[in-house]
Amino acid sequence: MSDEGDIFRSLEPRQRAEVERQIIYSSYPSGYIFHVPNEVGQQLFVLRSGRVRVYKLSPENRALTLMVLEPPTIFGEMTLVGQWVHDTCAEGMIECVIGVIGRDALRQILTRHPQVALAFMELMGQRLRAMENKLADIAFKSVPQRLATVLLSLSGIVPGQPVGTSPPSVVRYTHQQLAEMIGSYRETITKAIGEFREAGLIRIEDDAIWLTDLAQLQRMANS
Repeated sequence: MSDEGDIFRSLEPRQRAEVERQIIYSSYPSGYIFHVPNEVGQQLFVLRSGRVRVYKLSPENRALTLMVLEPPTIFGEMTLVGQWVHDTCAEGMIECVIGVIGRDALRQILTRHPQVALAFMELMGQRLRAMENKLADIAFKSVPQRLATVLLSLSGIVPGQPVGTSPPSVVRYTHQQLAEMIGSYRETITKAIGEFREAGLIRIEDDAIWLTDLAQLQRMANS
């Protein structure tokens, strides 16, 4: 599991312990809503375990998933740099352990530890690039191409990085969840998943989607 989303990773153990004492952790059930648009926020969320999706809703109540977050990472950061108001929804996809740290406490940490401030800015930059790539994919790529892209991303595949001998896998998501990740409809995703299986690109077993033809999926995603 990557620690790139952990903005406190460069702190020394003593410094990290001081920061952790300012974070209040609690467990939350699957489906718990952490924030909604136009809600005033004065705290940062720290994802210790579980999985959280950040999404937007259209006026017709259609959801577009912007990010699926895995620990360790943070979310709700936009209230710290804007008008203190959230512009997205954040929902636990499974049971989660989430910490909260107040806006003022976080600002003191960022001032005291410049390396944390740098990691915070780097993470925001990565998320901005990810949003730009998602927008381009929705505008220019077909549903199969977007589905291949999201499956590779969810499996942790890094372009050009060698993979193990066994095929990488993705935690099994519902067709509705996958549709919301790529800006499509559930029925369209169901059809594309069936085509991927028939073509031998994926294998579905229990709670996982196995990427059995990685090379072809990468060609689709990059075309």
